[in-house]
Amino acid sequence: MNRKSLTKEILLQKIMLNFLLKFLYLTNFFIVYIYQNLDNHVWRYQHLIYKSYNKKAKRKYTIEKSTAA
Repeated sequence: MNRKSLTKEILLQKIMLNFLLKFLYLTNFFIVYIYQNLDNHVWRYQHLIYKSYNKKAKRKYTIEKSTAA
């Protein structure tokens, strides 16, 4: 999944979770399942951000070999 689709998934699940929390208990099976799924999507999103940051940092701070040496 890419960032755009993950942000849509996260947003939809947050809206659904907030809606369901008005009517159901925290220990309900659906609520727990949505929490876990939302946590997984947030982890994937943060991991994608970390990977792109890591790529940029590696490119930025690489030391080029000198031709004189």
